[in-house]
Amino acid sequence: MQREARILVVDDDEVIISIITNILKRNDYRTDHCYSGEIALQKIADNSYDLVLLDVQMGTGLDGYATCKLMHQYQPDLPVILVTANHDDASVNRGFESGSSDFIKKPVSRLELLARVNNIITLKRSEMRNLQLIDALRKDLSTAAIIQQAMLPKWVFLDNNMLFSSYYEACEAVGGDLFDRIKLDDNKYVVYIGDVSGHGVQAALLMSAIKSSIKLMIEAHKDTKTLAELFTKLNERFYQDLFLRNNYLTLLMGVIDLEMQEFRYLSAGHPPLIVIDSLTNDITIHDTKGSVPMGWMAHTNYSEDDIGHFPLSASDIFLIFTDGIYECSNPQNEQLGIAGLTDLIKNKLDIDSCISMPYKIKHCLMANNYETSADDFSLFAFQMHAISPAKTSNLPEAKEKRVKHHRIILRSALKEVGKTALECEKLILDWTMDSLLAAKVELIVDEFLNNIIIYGYNYQEDAEIVMEFMINSQKLSIRFWDTGIEWVPENYTYNIDYPYDFELDGLQSSGRGIRIIMSMSNHFVRVRYANLNETTVEISL
Repeated sequence: MQREARILVVDDDEVIISIITNILKRNDYRTDHCYSGEIALQKIADNSYDLVLLDVQMGTGLDGYATCKLMHQYQPDLPVILVTANHDDASVNRGFESGSSDFIKKPVSRLELLARVNNIITLKRSEMRNLQLIDALRKDLSTAAIIQQAMLPKWVFLDNNMLFSSYYEACEAVGGDLFDRIKLDDNKYVVYIGDVSGHGVQAALLMSAIKSSIKLMIEAHKDTKTLAELFTKLNERFYQDLFLRNNYLTLLMGVIDLEMQEFRYLSAGHPPLIVIDSLTNDITIHDTKGSVPMGWMAHTNYSEDDIGHFPLSASDIFLIFTDGIYECSNPQNEQLGIAGLTDLIKNKLDIDSCISMPYKIKHCLMANNYETSADDFSLFAFQMHAISPAKTSNLPEAKEKRVKHHRIILRSALKEVGKTALECEKLILDWTMDSLLAAKVELIVDEFLNNIIIYGYNYQEDAEIVMEFMINSQKLSIRFWDTGIEWVPENYTYNIDYPYDFELDGLQSSGRGIRIIMSMSNHFVRVRYANLNETTVEISL
């Protein structure tokens, strides 16, 4: 049930106030009144009104025009009707310039008063209902965005064989991009990325249905269907049951086959696959194989001839993406294009990890003022689980053979930190037989993981942290990656040559963790690429 509208009547004439308030009360409006602009301003500050009826000429003090202007400084959405005997164009224009919503002529007519008041109150209530509806829709969209984000894979996945990393950003609250990796067995993985035509809620709903259909069909037919047969079945399903009018889906899907040491893929109208050799920085664009998008024709038969093959190598980083990446524009309104994307990867990025590649691409685009929010933005990278030899290729052959590396992924839970730090200590002890170095590593890992969880993730326990250890005869390198908030430690100068002196700060403990880490390292740096933090700690041997 709607509450009665509350109206403030402002006039220096008690007779006018009595006439107006009596008319309004007989028509179920609640009224309040005062005799000056100054008191009216105080009343709207202390009370909630739906409308103000404001006399223009009030003797001494503020007139109606000045009062109306000040009211809108305090409450811009409060409607004001000026009550005046002046009907000339100049007075009317001045009233609208002061912010009034309407005029009522003196002497006040009952019919005119009620008509104008009812009109303003109705409009205001309609506006309030619309604002409430918009607010409810925003909340629903926010919830939908959280649900949709949960349907996509976490930003990083790591097992004994493969490493996957992704960056996703919808141009609206929800979007139509979809991607995932599905592990069939220890030697086979299915990876795919797709883009539903359109944006917003419709594309997001289709994305959810399509993603579920793909997962169910892959799991049901993983031993019997080829990629071509799978695409044909998916197209029939989408065309008949999901797509309406001009909807369609571009899709790139492939099978990582570790036994055959190859990546087999099929593209249905999707942007090309890019492969980056991290040893040579060479880039290969695979755009000669493929067929039409799904949903264009009811009975499309995808052929084995459309399937591309690419050999797997530990040095290769595979990159798949949606068109929001290369269709983004710079301030000169020039699109990046595929050529621009490959140039960016080859000449502007330090290609040393599949983990950070999607984030480095996004960061570089932002740094060069490319507008990336006009379309959904998805990057999905994967690599065989072996650290690229590029970092160590400058070492003599005998030393290069002694290079060791290891990656760990863990939840951002404080209870996991101590156990993980001890595991890292044992790893370094096994590698080097150096108990002092292993103890340093245990302390560094313990201290820094605590910092990430407390400051970066604010104790959020379902996030991921990745650590990488690499050691050769010259140095030990420890890297941390996390997607927590941006925080950068103060730039202390402590290092192994100039260690941290605990005695100088007395009982102070805040910030000691980072100072300890810096004291035990020869190099410490923390960098943020888009939403990813990368921290490097190096100890010379």
